[in-house]
Amino acid sequence: MNSFRPDFLTAFGMTALAAFTVSWVMWILGRQHWRQGMSQAVLSTLMCGVAYTCFALQSKLGIMALQVTAKILISVAIAAFTIALQRFRQSTHWPRDWATIVLPIAGSLFLAALYVPKDLPGFNRMQTVITVLQTFSTLQVLYRMRPSTPGIGWTLVTASVYGQILSIVPLVFVKDRPSPGVSADMPLASLIAMWALCLVLFLKLVVTSIGFLIMLRDRQAALEQHKAMLDPLTQLNNRTALIRDMTKAMNIAARNEKPLSVMIMDIDHFKRVNDKFGHLAGDQVIQLVARVLQQQSRGKDVVSRYGGEEFVLVLPDTLPHEALIAAQRMCRAIRNTPLVLPSGEKLNVTVSVGIFSDVPVLGAHWEPMVEAADAAMYRAKRSGRDRVVISASSKGATPALVAVA
Repeated sequence: MNSFRPDFLTAFGMTALAAFTVSWVMWILGRQHWRQGMSQAVLSTLMCGVAYTCFALQSKLGIMALQVTAKILISVAIAAFTIALQRFRQSTHWPRDWATIVLPIAGSLFLAALYVPKDLPGFNRMQTVITVLQTFSTLQVLYRMRPSTPGIGWTLVTASVYGQILSIVPLVFVKDRPSPGVSADMPLASLIAMWALCLVLFLKLVVTSIGFLIMLRDRQAALEQHKAMLDPLTQLNNRTALIRDMTKAMNIAARNEKPLSVMIMDIDHFKRVNDKFGHLAGDQVIQLVARVLQQQSRGKDVVSRYGGEEFVLVLPDTLPHEALIAAQRMCRAIRNTPLVLPSGEKLNVTVSVGIFSDVPVLGAHWEPMVEAADAAMYRAKRSGRDRVVISASSKGATPALVAVA
């Protein structure tokens, strides 16, 4: 049996050293994400390092207070990592976060007062129950954030948490813990549980840290990719995002045999605004129109800046007359929202709109629909501006020139 006997001083000492090293690496690599959960994650790893140091000393010195302290620090570490996940998902709720930390600590102190020193094995088992419950709470947060956290980082963190559960659950039923009295007479089940715990603690440190760093990296990459799809002036979708979203909407409409309406909107007399008031005023006009379109559109609509003073809206499951009503509403909202210049002068803004509606064919290109709506928009321009025109080729629509009231 001596061959199975672990050197707990070395095992926990090396794990503590690994924890301190990992916390330093996380700080170096994740400083730019400090407010996104990295600070709590580093704190969690440091607490693990201190706890494992206490475990190592306890296995050599047999001081009961070290074991109790280590258990409480492990609870603090799990709570800190759970809060790190909450910060990662941009959820800040101080009463919940304080409860996440205070309740396990209070439970541990209560158990210590109840069991120590007369029944240390009982304290160990009950404290393990608290640790298991905390870990399940961490899992709950992980699964709550899964829909918005794709990638291998989440998988690594979740796998390490499951590994921790599998390694500590047996300790609920094992009374032995690392101490100077551990000998060859220690039951085989206890020895295996101790070995498994030492191994999993080390692996969990490494895998969890790598996984959390990958989660942060993947989200940063996703944010940068999302920013690349936005128009910097209006924060609407840019042309690249429009093509992507419109193609997707066309394929969905084709599969469901539903109508899809495309609306092109052009700001009237925009060149005159630039020439008279300057390009800064022109930018403010574009931003004003963008805000109104965001306010007046539905959640399922795609609102994009097509280029210059032109905007494109894609309206899924929308018939021609429904698109017409929406366009008239938007035109009125824009007309009734004048731009106040720094000089105090009010600048009235109007737009001309062209609409094309159709039931797309699966795999069809987006350009013909935009071109048809664009042609209708130019007809509105030629007819006096501040108008909405439905394309003559729109399916199920009577070609109409509509003066916006």
